Amino acid sequence: MAATQDTAPTLEHLGPATFPGRQRGLEGGSLWLEPSFHGLQWPQNTRTGLGVSGQFWIDSGYETIKRDVADVANSSMFFQQGRGLLRVTPAYVRGDFFVQGQAELVGNLCQTASPTNTVCNTGTFNTDDLWIRVGEWNLWDVKVGRFEGWEIYHLGMGMESSTFERLGAGMFGAASISNAPNPPLEVPSLYGVSYLHDRPINGLAVGNVAFHAYFTDYLRLELLARLGADNYQANRATSSTAATYLGGRPTAIFDIGWFKLKVGGEYLKHTPVMQAVGGDPVKKDPVEETVQKGYGASAQFVLNPTVEFGLNAAIGYQDQTDTMAKAVPENSYSTKSVGGFANVRLADQLLGGVGANWTEQLDSFLANGSNTNNYTSQLQGFVALQYLLAGQLYIKGVFGLAQAKFQASDPNIPVWNNTMLSGRVRLMYLY
Repeated sequence: MAATQDTAPTLEHLGPATFPGRQRGLEGGSLWLEPSFHGLQWPQNTRTGLGVSGQFWIDSGYETIKRDVADVANSSMFFQQGRGLLRVTPAYVRGDFFVQGQAELVGNLCQTASPTNTVCNTGTFNTDDLWIRVGEWNLWDVKVGRFEGWEIYHLGMGMESSTFERLGAGMFGAASISNAPNPPLEVPSLYGVSYLHDRPINGLAVGNVAFHAYFTDYLRLELLARLGADNYQANRATSSTAATYLGGRPTAIFDIGWFKLKVGGEYLKHTPVMQAVGGDPVKKDPVEETVQKGYGASAQFVLNPTVEFGLNAAIGYQDQTDTMAKAVPENSYSTKSVGGFANVRLADQLLGGVGANWTEQLDSFLANGSNTNNYTSQLQGFVALQYLLAGQLYIKGVFGLAQAKFQASDPNIPVWNNTMLSGRVRLMYLY
């Protein structure tokens, strides 16, 4: 028997007016704009048809990094970054039951294909979300494809993904000191239970599967799994590898509006696709293996319509072994992050925000004759001011400061520090 529909298919705008949640945050603030909507289902088509929405932003700014070693270059630059996202969400809706698909086409202001450019998505156009979801509104759903997991660690009105203040006071290819550490040191990336939070970027055939349960209006659960392979063959001539991925990330959110508690953990293992040596019986040799795992929590408070603030903490681990089942200390480490944010309404349509985060990374690497491991840390802070023009255009200025410390295991290499200052103005339009 053919499926029936409640109404004829329609075109529906799924813009900011459809954002879900009771007291999700100060309107226009970072909690209100949080992309996973604190675990709530969105987009939520009200009827069978095609939902359309979008987001566009452009940053213009300046950054300088001072590296306090005589023979290491400082850097300064002006920059402009931008992304335009068009989202289409076709859906079949019958009562509370629904079937959805979603694709997000992203246009990038940056036009480079360099794989080493970590702040510019490669290529002219690419895809963020691409998924299918089936379930019942506000009860349960199953989601399969490419998408982000629920957010745990919230940063506030600065340090968004792909921004320079998020990267901080790094080396970024600057010439190092004459007796440089080997392996080289770089600033640690902030860890927010994020190995499995971000969309998969591993290439050929890696994706997510998630089950969501909405037990009550204030308690929800995500069970996310990642699986797939980044290639199907290895090439010894080019030293390329092919790895398969398997992992999981449970997240729980307790949300009563003015108070939100988020906790979660994750585990991800990737091993080579090519493992067995032929023959009878088949021989299985040790293979390179990388395991990433961690956990964290956050507490957020919303005193609407005046102020919102929160605290975060997370710790992650990476352990890698080589083809001889021996530890690879330069690629094995622990990362700890702790921080907080606060946003306040200064006037109608005007918000101010501050935030600070501390991250440290301790490697397993030990230089010959040393009893101190490689260590790096970074303190990152920002202040932001945002005005909503005509109820449509978000105009936000962000000033960022970061202080990084590099301490090599080799006692003959001096400790050094980097300091970053940055400022940018973001124009953002939500459709």
